Amino acid sequence: MTTRNSKRGLSTRDTNTVHTQNENLTRLHMPGKTGAKLDLLKNTTTKVLRLKRKATNAPEEKIPKKRSAFGDITNALEKKNETVKLKQVRGIATTKFSSQNSKNTKVKLTASKCPPVPVAPSAPVVDEQDNFCDALPSSHETFFSSQESNKTELDESAAYTTASEESPVIQKVNTGLKVIKEEAVFPEGVVDFDKETKDDPFAVSDYVMDIFSYYKEREAIFPVNKYIENQPDISRSMRIILVDWMVEVQESFELNHETLYLAVKLVDLYLSKVVIKRESLQLVGSTALFIACKFDERVPPYVDDFLYICDDAYKRRELILMEMKMLKTIGFDLGIPLSYRFLRRFARCAKVSMEDLTFARYILEMSLMEYDLIDASDSMLGASALYLALKIKHSTDWTPCLEYYSGYKKEDLYHMVHVLHNMVSQQPKSHIMTIRNKYSHKVFFEVAKTEIPEDLEI
Repeated sequence: MTTRNSKRGLSTRDTNTVHTQNENLTRLHMPGKTGAKLDLLKNTTTKVLRLKRKATNAPEEKIPKKRSAFGDITNALEKKNETVKLKQVRGIATTKFSSQNSKNTKVKLTASKCPPVPVAPSAPVVDEQDNFCDALPSSHETFFSSQESNKTELDESAAYTTASEESPVIQKVNTGLKVIKEEAVFPEGVVDFDKETKDDPFAVSDYVMDIFSYYKEREAIFPVNKYIENQPDISRSMRIILVDWMVEVQESFELNHETLYLAVKLVDLYLSKVVIKRESLQLVGSTALFIACKFDERVPPYVDDFLYICDDAYKRRELILMEMKMLKTIGFDLGIPLSYRFLRRFARCAKVSMEDLTFARYILEMSLMEYDLIDASDSMLGASALYLALKIKHSTDWTPCLEYYSGYKKEDLYHMVHVLHNMVSQQPKSHIMTIRNKYSHKVFFEVAKTEIPEDLEI
């Protein structure tokens, strides 16, 4: 039993606690030490006592009332009589509390077969809305009633005709689709490559033609203008060195080639709209790689990795701010058509060997360093690189299959093929050898060592 102290409103247990704490404080107050620690402990003790008083006089919380309109799934089988009995008990509790509230005494309620109900400090107000909610059926009642009503309708299975029973509507749609597929005629010498890969879920053969048609339409959304004239601190040679360094980063981190192409595209898009200083050029390239990794890589490198490859020339805050600026400049749209994706698609449809495809990839990757090609069409670049590789390796002409799947005729690629041929025919420079060294490895069939003819007959 605890007794009350009339002067301070504390119980005997609380008074003993205070005496014990005062004795501990006197022991802590040793000579030679300041009273800062003592004052801190006194303040802490006072806060603890206030919390105890508040907890002693605080009213008991009210259990929130459940809305029967939505029903309670866990108590779906509970009877309504128990709910009504509980409401009656609550009503008795509120009347007793209002009559005895002036005497400051506790209200004790007992009900047969019913747990004690906490009492609220103020009497709840019952309005018409509560009665309306109580009158609504619960969710489980509505579900079971709908199941019973639909049971008789579902039993009459003779009135329905499923697709397996050759429904007239389904049969008409299926026959229409079959007619469309039968009428799809390919030109002479063109093989339906998507039909052969229909069983491969990763080939998405039903949508791949629409996907690449959509890619070609989106090329006009990302125009890159020549920007060197508007950049006083940046030259063409500086851009070549930057792209060569980005290829080295891609090889060191073992990133996807799509990541490299997207990063170079982001650099050109950003520099065509924003004027920067020479000191920020490497930061732009590193940030573009960071964004491209987030978009294409399964496990992108960390921010510290990109700061490390810059030799800690920039801080973390600078890279993150540049990322925000770059994304705002391009409108947060990273679905940019890439020449590398078009090249892979055209080579697969023509069933080009891996060695020939690698040589075309080498030509296309060399084109990333060419400033004059930043405004070229990516689909045309991919088709021209493949055409040039086939012409150099096997003197193969542009086939009807490649013309059908790429959408370009041989005449459309004439100028671009000659530009790429002049590019790969140039003597390599010692300070930009990353791409040549990369494709001189046996993994890439040493395609960089392929002899390039001086004249090209197309």
